[in-house]
Amino acid sequence: MPRIRFEPMRLEVECAEGESLFEVARRNGVPVATACVAKANCGLCRMKILSGEENLSPLGPPERKHLGNVYYLTKERLSCQARVLGGEVVALVPIERLGRGPTR
Repeated sequence: MPRIRFEPMRLEVECAEGESLFEVARRNGVPVATACVAKANCGLCRMKILSGEENLSPLGPPERKHLGNVYYLTKERLSCQARVLGGEVVALVPIERLGRGPTR
């Protein structure tokens, strides 16, 4: 079963294959900012992928719209679009965005 570790909380949880980082985070009490409630419109749910990016779905059109080529420099993904395909992923929830903005 795939695993995700959310930093800086050091929370490690199992998830189902195909779940988004956003879904897993919210279900486990990780505060992820959002204004669009996981529709890839706001870009507030970004998380930096520290390791395991090969275990995530590839960038799709909604992420390319928000992130462009910056992803290759920052390793940030929209957590609502990044789906776990297996293995282990370590994602950093930016401290400056924890609990900020609408969190529907």
